Amino acid sequence: MLSPIWMAGIGTACSLGSEPQQAEDRARRLHAALAALSQGRVPIRLFHPLEEIAVLAAHEALADAGVPTPYRSADIGITLGVEEGIDGIKARYYRGVLRDGPLGASPISFPFTTPNTIAARISILFDLRGEMLTVGGGSLSGAHAMGLARQALREGRSTMVLAGGVTSVEQEFLDAVSRVSRPGTGQLGDGACLFLLESRRREGKGTGGGHLLGYGQGFGVNDVQDAIQACLADAEVLPGAIESVRTAAVSDWRVAVEAIRETGVTAAIVRSPSSGLHSASFPLAVAEAVRERRSAHAAPVLVLGVDCLAGAAAAVVQGGG
Repeated sequence: MLSPIWMAGIGTACSLGSEPQQAEDRARRLHAALAALSQGRVPIRLFHPLEEIAVLAAHEALADAGVPTPYRSADIGITLGVEEGIDGIKARYYRGVLRDGPLGASPISFPFTTPNTIAARISILFDLRGEMLTVGGGSLSGAHAMGLARQALREGRSTMVLAGGVTSVEQEFLDAVSRVSRPGTGQLGDGACLFLLESRRREGKGTGGGHLLGYGQGFGVNDVQDAIQACLADAEVLPGAIESVRTAAVSDWRVAVEAIRETGVTAAIVRSPSSGLHSASFPLAVAEAVRERRSAHAAPVLVLGVDCLAGAAAAVVQGGG
């Protein structure tokens, strides 16, 4: 069995709808994070909610793991899944160009029409100099980013990786996808979840979240079955050992449930409250599962995400300790 990946730190920022208390809490946490990063020098200004929640989640994941910032080393890489927020920014940017010509091309928003801008901002602000990858694959972007981070750690390309997903679903994005009749478009809201993943636990460092035991992907007609079977095989866990299943973004609930049962997994299935948050939905579901089962002796949990383009991703996670 390959050694499990240690989740040394978890950082999340999530809001669905408009709850004033939730917004105030996030603003307070972000202000504290930016103050710590600026260290009394020129204040750090962020452009978009997508950037804000990504920076907040990164700060809290690193702090949870006991990593000082700015880090100033190539020991930590970044793999980030991001899609919808960038699409919303692009929609507004090109709408301005179409309306006003070259004068409508905002020099402030232009860099954010490139998906890797968010990961680059995290890299610069926290001085993380390791390998950096951005994944733009819709609702499974965050899942694929975690899979790539796991691969980098197991192959020894990185010592630690900050991995997960971030999204900001705005009305421009929902309007665009409705025109092409794309199902499962989600709902308005922001979400980010980043893990500091390590191939082995650093002695005495971080409170820790849990372990990523296995990861798998599937595509085509049997996408869910293939993803779950690959994940269970990677984790060397039998279907009957799974305590519960938590679903992230799922395009068709009934079909997904039937496919899960066909793999031999009979545990209770719970829909994640963050399932509408696209790129961030899978990492957020993983964080929910881990935080509910902090004990290292808790049975493993299966997390599943399915998109509308015949793709699926699955992870087996277990509590820390």
